[in-house]
Amino acid sequence: MEGKSVGLNGTSGQGLGVSEISGEGAGLNEIIRESRVARGRRQRGSGENKAFLHNSFLTVARQLSGIAIGFATAVVTARYLGTDGQGIFSLAILLPTMLMLFLNFGIEVSTVYYIGRKEESLGTIYKTNVMAALVLSVVSLLVGTVIIWLASEAFFGATPISLLFLCLSMLPVLFLNIFLQSIFQGKQDFKRLTGVIFLSQSLTLLLMCLLVIVLDLGIMGALISTVSGHVTTLLITWYLLRSSYGLRLKGSHISVAYLKKSMVYGIQNHLSNIATFLNYRADLMMIALFVNSAAVGIYAISVSVAEQLWFLSRAVSMVLFPKISSLNSEDERNRLTSVVGRCVLALSIVGGLIFYFMSGWFINLMFGADYAVGALALQLLLPGIILGSLERIIANDLSGRGKPGIVMKVSFITVSCNLLLNLLLVPRFGMIGASIATSTTYTISSIIYVVIFKRLTGVAYLNFIILQPDDWKLLAGYFRRKVRAVG
Repeated sequence: MEGKSVGLNGTSGQGLGVSEISGEGAGLNEIIRESRVARGRRQRGSGENKAFLHNSFLTVARQLSGIAIGFATAVVTARYLGTDGQGIFSLAILLPTMLMLFLNFGIEVSTVYYIGRKEESLGTIYKTNVMAALVLSVVSLLVGTVIIWLASEAFFGATPISLLFLCLSMLPVLFLNIFLQSIFQGKQDFKRLTGVIFLSQSLTLLLMCLLVIVLDLGIMGALISTVSGHVTTLLITWYLLRSSYGLRLKGSHISVAYLKKSMVYGIQNHLSNIATFLNYRADLMMIALFVNSAAVGIYAISVSVAEQLWFLSRAVSMVLFPKISSLNSEDERNRLTSVVGRCVLALSIVGGLIFYFMSGWFINLMFGADYAVGALALQLLLPGIILGSLERIIANDLSGRGKPGIVMKVSFITVSCNLLLNLLLVPRFGMIGASIATSTTYTISSIIYVVIFKRLTGVAYLNFIILQPDDWKLLAGYFRRKVRAVG
């Protein structure tokens, strides 16, 4: 037996010594460890998928409730303000919205991104955001005052200056709201975020009913309700940040370095958001310029109804952006965005068909015969709105990957197309021309995003456009768990 040893299988083997047996045992241990790690990854992945679905479901539920409240609010303003009053109301709230969008420098997007990356303390981000919101709101108030005094008639038609200044007073509240609520989004705390927004919308609707219907305060009542809703949102947000995360101005510090870093990342998103806003609202401004305030009011209702089809893509995108920011694997990012994109597009197509066939009846029933002419405008918007749902998913994916520059470039291309088409079509065809121009622009933008996503990720077109069998299993399993939980 000299020079021989016994192998692990009990047979005699030449040259199989103790060290080799130990090495084989170590290899077995390594396999076991790798198996445990892989199992842990699968479990974490499953848990993350469930969390993503839960957050998406929660946000979708809030969006649906928001749609119901938004429709009720729109019905109140449409029926009790009339077409002219609705147009003036839409133009008045457009001013602070534009200023907040133009001058926020993308800080809310940077907040979500850097919280996901865990590169700054939450206290630093909180206090820096508060300081930035106050400074930017002062600048915006000054700019808004100049615009009102010098060009209110050109940009806002017959809207009274007093109403424009009332809306302008919302600016500090608007800045603080978006900068502070982005902390919830960055923390993926959608329960609190959706709760805050729901309470705000509900209060606004209640005030609308009281001030516009009961007290008959007209446009002024509608605007006071809107301002009050934003103020209440800020107070609730402030309280929840203190109670949930212990965030206070005292004890935190302002970081100029973080602010610079935030603005460098955010400026690209900021510029793309400006372009996107112009994409979404160039048609309203063109109708105000070339037609009249009544046409603005009718078209604003049509757009408002059509854009409700985006409720799903908005909800999922809100969850997708911080999720993509926190993932390190490109494969995981590609898989997640592909599943989300094709599911959202399929559901948007179904919703679009329902909107198309019910638009005339619905607008006449909910808003009155004066708005019925807007049904055709709504139908013409639908192709672009449907494809725009996929565009939003891909744009948030790109921003989450740290590539906001791509989004910015696409936005500038499409806004140029939109402005050109509106200039060509609105003077001749009015709101119908605006619908065609806007829908065409959304379609072009969506096609560009699809091509970019394919080239960036290598994912086949059909994989993020067409539903796969596993998608049904994933959704069905989630809803079965929800039903069992309720039962």
